[in-house]
Amino acid sequence: MELDSSFTVDAPIDEVWQTVMDVERVATAVPGAELTEKLSDTTFKGMVKVRVGPLSMQYRGQIELISRDDEAHIAVFKGKAQEKAGQGTAEGTATVTLTEDGGQTTGVVRGDVALSGKAAAMGKGVINSVAQQIMGIFASNLQTMISGGEMSSAGESADGSVKGMTLVAGAIGSMFHRGDKDKDADKDKDKK
Repeated sequence: MELDSSFTVDAPIDEVWQTVMDVERVATAVPGAELTEKLSDTTFKGMVKVRVGPLSMQYRGQIELISRDDEAHIAVFKGKAQEKAGQGTAEGTATVTLTEDGGQTTGVVRGDVALSGKAAAMGKGVINSVAQQIMGIFASNLQTMISGGEMSSAGESADGSVKGMTLVAGAIGSMFHRGDKDKDADKDKDKK
């Protein structure tokens, strides 16, 4: 499944690029994520915890920076993980592209992800909504990191996982909102 998300921070593109390419540092800005071992300058082991409603998932795996273009500000990451308790897996690639406009830097993350297990059962709509909310928390933490402040643990449970009820509420809200758009589009078609 393809997932797209974005973030914007008030900082020059080169400063954001340096921060994003410091994988060990920037991983601390991703809610629920933790790097556990550096295998090389481009390969890391880690884990991600996500709690969505009654489902709690913890993935352990590896992420690798497979290409990096410092001029164009584009990087490609590849990851593979196994659910700690269960049969679920996650595997995919993510392309990060940065652009700057008027002192603001926007990052677009395009992912191609294959999921199995509990996460796959949630469906693309919920997964995409969860990804958008995680990206919002990440953007806030990245902005704070760049400006030298203390990062917030907003959006995280006491165990470090992403808070699920907030994410579920957002996912459900976005599904209803999308449904309203579909109904409005149908009404427009009927008028014609």
